Amino acid sequence: MSKIIVGVDGSDRSTDALALASSLAHRTAAEIVLARAYPYDAAAQLGASMRRHDLREEAQQILDRLRERADTTLRITTRTIADRSPSRALHTLAEIEDASLVVIGSSHRGAVGRVFAGTTAERLHHGSPCAVAVAPQGFARREPISRIAAGWNRSAEATAALNAATAIARALGAELRVVEVLDIQWAGTPAIIPGSGAELAAHQPAARARASLDEVVASLPGDVPVESALVLGHPASDLVSQSEDADLLVLGSRGYGPRRAVLLGGVSGRVVRRAACPVIVVPRGAEMPLEDLFELASTAEGIPRTS
Repeated sequence: MSKIIVGVDGSDRSTDALALASSLAHRTAAEIVLARAYPYDAAAQLGASMRRHDLREEAQQILDRLRERADTTLRITTRTIADRSPSRALHTLAEIEDASLVVIGSSHRGAVGRVFAGTTAERLHHGSPCAVAVAPQGFARREPISRIAAGWNRSAEATAALNAATAIARALGAELRVVEVLDIQWAGTPAIIPGSGAELAAHQPAARARASLDEVVASLPGDVPVESALVLGHPASDLVSQSEDADLLVLGSRGYGPRRAVLLGGVSGRVVRRAACPVIVVPRGAEMPLEDLFELASTAEGIPRTS
């Protein structure tokens, strides 16, 4: 059985994280694992068994209160972990449970309605063995997910993100938007992508990107409503802008580093600090991430990758 781990700290962001996990789990047979780390180090605190017991009990009470407020139609279990580092605890649990996804809430330092990856999220994003999702503040009060955006740049990592986004869209009956941002620093002028015809043909980088993007969209499963957006600008800021009109944004990891690990790059790192909707970053080297959580269409495997 696939598992979604939800990092819990007892604050409102735990409620937001559980709400996002629940939204994704409703159309699956996944088990949600509510996880809470408590600050105990067995090596440094020899003989402090009562202290450990108290910390574990306090952590369990927080988990139980959150589970009592959760959707009773979902399968939800709880786990407490003795570790001073919440990010390390979640990483370890994800490996032990062979989880498909880890979901956490935004830092309290972020604005309401915005994703802001705090210390735990930042550390978890650098090496997690499975996809990582961050829920914005206030997500628990939002409407169900109906619009999903996927960042696309013709790389293997973007292909993995698009496969995951396609699977989620199909499972939730959501619309999918494939977004490619041509970096203005190398794509050149004009500052706005021309509409069509002679103007578009005159801007060769845009023309090539549009043809490639159209090919990608045409390869997606026919039962998923899909549209595309081609933007000339700055990848991070324009993806943040696209998140304003989305309920979920899916991104790939950076293009180098260990395989089967989530790795934030410059663009994804900035997006998870500013996006207006939940963000999922999928592991590098996993062609079909979330495949054990959502059933992927065989046609999605044919998404072309261009250089």
